[in-house]
Amino acid sequence: MKSPTHICKSCFCNFNEGSFHSLFNSTTLCNKCLKEYNPIFKKFKIENIEALAIYEYEGKVKENIFIFKGCGDYELKDTFLSCFSTDLRIMFWNFIILPAPSSEESNLKRGFNHVKEIFSILGLPMYEIFKKISNHKQSNLSYLERQKVNKFLSIDDGEIIKNKNVLIVDDICTTGATLKALINLIKPFNPKQIKVLVIAKRDMSEDEINKIKNSHKIL
Repeated sequence: MKSPTHICKSCFCNFNEGSFHSLFNSTTLCNKCLKEYNPIFKKFKIENIEALAIYEYEGKVKENIFIFKGCGDYELKDTFLSCFSTDLRIMFWNFIILPAPSSEESNLKRGFNHVKEIFSILGLPMYEIFKKISNHKQSNLSYLERQKVNKFLSIDDGEIIKNKNVLIVDDICTTGATLKALINLIKPFNPKQIKVLVIAKRDMSEDEINKIKNSHKIL
């Protein structure tokens, strides 16, 4: 039986997918683009909480996150997780998703909440309890200002996560300041377990961090 033909959401080429893995996961990327995305499944910790990054923040992933998030190309939303959706759904089957917040102004401008849309493919319960108090961009903040990002964030209806396994999700982790703030916001509500899942992580050397601190800028 001939495998069905798909159109890659990234490069728009036709491709046939007949791998065993594709039987259990939806397919939105051709093999070439998936290799360019370069999944690494990197484990790390934030505030002593287990975290997982699917990709490094570079190359094709970095480019398509910008096109999706900054240019509003909605068709890219499933490309980041579709190849691993079933695996991740099994891994976090008893968790509820808490997406990192995006400002109302940004959501209205692009027409959707980018974090919510990326992770909706997992089909897990999702609660938008985090709110941005002001419309600030992380890229416009200095390194030291990023560490005080908690002053821009709040939480609504935190009782909903009491004794629940919660998965905080975001698109990019750079300094980890936002994720740290979100973790500290939910701890007083006594969730049963906390984990973090991000699309991409940007690792910086100590020299890069020191350079950024001294210049009061961050990329």
